[in-house]
Amino acid sequence: MAGFGLRKHQRFKDSVPVQFRGKGVVGEGRLKDLSLTGASISGDVHVSTGMTLGLQLFFPGDREPLLIDRAIVQWVKGVEFGVELAANPQIAERLTTLISEKVKKRHGPSKS
Repeated sequence: MAGFGLRKHQRFKDSVPVQFRGKGVVGEGRLKDLSLTGASISGDVHVSTGMTLGLQLFFPGDREPLLIDRAIVQWVKGVEFGVELAANPQIAERLTTLISEKVKKRHGPSKS
């Protein structure tokens, strides 16, 4: 299975609402396949590779949106695109907690 590597971070596969903003672009859509270091987004406007975006993620049950001030567009296919997240340590900690909680809810508690 050459060419296949294990992912370094847990991934949250459900879709959550997102708003994004960058130079000359404001949009919204659905964020999916979220990890600590990246995500894919299906948006309502076109973005370009290399563009830096600010994101607001709206997780169900959370009072405040998760704000990520730096997400760099890595690939674009129509209105779908992938971003690399550059979150500060405090946001990264919250993101790690959110992903872990969502993964546990989806798969149930682990058996030790």
